[in-house]
Amino acid sequence: MERVEGKVASGLAGVNVVLRFTDASVPSVPLQQWLSGVEPEPVWVSLQDGGGVRVMPVLPRATGYGALLQQVQAQVGLETAVSWLGRLYTVAGVEVDRCPLRVIQVPVESEASLPPTVGRALHGQCFRWLAAADPDLAVGLHGQESMPLTVTLIRAKSGEQWLRVGLLRSDLLAPLLWGMSGDLGGMITLAGVNCRLGRFVQLVEARRFEELMAVPVQRELQLRLFTPTSFKLDGYVQPFLLPELVFENLRRRWNGVAPAELAIGPVVWEGLTAAFELKTRALRMEGGSEIGASGWVRYCFPDEEQARLATILAHFAFFAGVGRKTAMGMGQARLM
Repeated sequence: MERVEGKVASGLAGVNVVLRFTDASVPSVPLQQWLSGVEPEPVWVSLQDGGGVRVMPVLPRATGYGALLQQVQAQVGLETAVSWLGRLYTVAGVEVDRCPLRVIQVPVESEASLPPTVGRALHGQCFRWLAAADPDLAVGLHGQESMPLTVTLIRAKSGEQWLRVGLLRSDLLAPLLWGMSGDLGGMITLAGVNCRLGRFVQLVEARRFEELMAVPVQRELQLRLFTPTSFKLDGYVQPFLLPELVFENLRRRWNGVAPAELAIGPVVWEGLTAAFELKTRALRMEGGSEIGASGWVRYCFPDEEQARLATILAHFAFFAGVGRKTAMGMGQARLM
């Protein structure tokens, strides 16, 4: 795997090992020792993706996954039983993960209500995890104008809450999980509040750019904005979700992370706002409040080519967010 202009040209985002429970009385080794020949020694992270038992051997940098995959495939052929979290398994298969676009989340239980200013704390926590695995990567990300990750806290009516991270590059998953792995099931502090992280990482969604380029075209697109969303326009904050602001913002972010051959050229957007139900909200940050709009908005694109591009970008919005400060909780969006 090699980097070209800050992007990963090709390669693996991760390797998932699928486990099948067994009660057979057979010799086994702890899963942590299953890949004893790999340097650096991977840490193992449990994944929840809706079915089966999946674990990921995580390295501090994605560049090591090629050699790790060879070791995993060699070990699978030996059919050795492994023990993991007090249970015995056989290795049922290996999944190669090449998705650069991904949303993951981890349950968070806080000892007190997290303040509205938690966005910066979440941002800082994610960068501490990245820096623990790859300090140069963390420093490089800080200097980027367009951040290739989004961070927010998802709160459910039931009281459950999750730290959710969107990743726009395949080389970010490994260092993030490497740094996070030491805190899974343990305590961290967010905005001065003690919080316990869940033991599992949930894979909410993962896609490749090529998949988004092939989504069916929609002339009408309805976006839901879960957190305040705004744009900078001529030095001022614009909270209304004009179609040209939304889709031009997404187009620039897409071109910043997608393979060069999938770049979207300049567009004079001619979409119409068909309907909306939006409210302005203030998201409190440590430096003051940021105004944005949340709710839903529906766009119509009479031109077929613009409808195609807008559809791609509307799907991309779930991973990238929309507008300003998406790495601190603003602009979290999804196509409805």
